[in-house]
Formats: sequence, structure tokens, C-alpha cells
Amino acid sequence: MIEWDKDLRARGKAKRKEKKIRKLVEKRRLRSVNYYCLAFPSNKDNILDIYNMGEFLFAHYRKDYTSNIHIIGLADNRDEAAELARDIIDEVYRKSGTFDVERYFRDARNHPADP
Repeated sequence: MIEWDKDLRARGKAKRKEKKIRKLVEKRRLRSVNYYCLAFPSNKDNILDIYNMGEFLFAHYRKDYTSNIHIIGLADNRDEAAELARDIIDEVYRKSGTFDVERYFRDARNHPADP
């Protein structure tokens, strides 16, 4: 199952096309596999996972309901995805003192910033 973070980060064209990309991913009807997404790590030894959107067309992602993919970022290409990952990791480390991206995002969801 694919989940989208409420505070989704995006770069480049992916920022303007965020809603369209979401719909295409959810319906598994990707017209372009040039986009990349950042997600919580599937392996706890990693900080983030970077997926090419084309990977979501494989049957494994359609049938495997045991693993959730929680997407926190979208980018136009691999380089943009790497830069976005760096920005997210920098922010997490500056604000929390750790590299635990998943905990940072989940805590932010549970404790929104004061207005």
C-alpha cells in the first residue's frame, strides 16, 4: 500500500504536478517513469529509500499488502531526488540531532508546529 505524507516535499516539475503524479501512482497508470520518490526505508539500516516511479508498475507492489511505502518526497530525476534526500536529512539532523527520518516525520505529524 502506498501512503503519501501530508507534508510531501517536491522539487522541479514534480512540485507542479504533485496531484497528477499521486493519481497516476495510485491507479498504477504511470505515463512517465522519469519521476522519483523518496520514502521511509524498507530496511531499518537505511535512512531513506529512493524509488523510480516505474518500480510501482511491477506486480510485487500491486500485490504485496504487507509492506507499506510511505512517500515523503517527489523529484524529476535521480539527481534531484538525491538533493532532496540531502535536504531532508540535513533538516532532520539540525532539528532532532539524529538521522531518524521516519521518527521525525511521525513526530511532526503528531505534534504540529505552533502557529
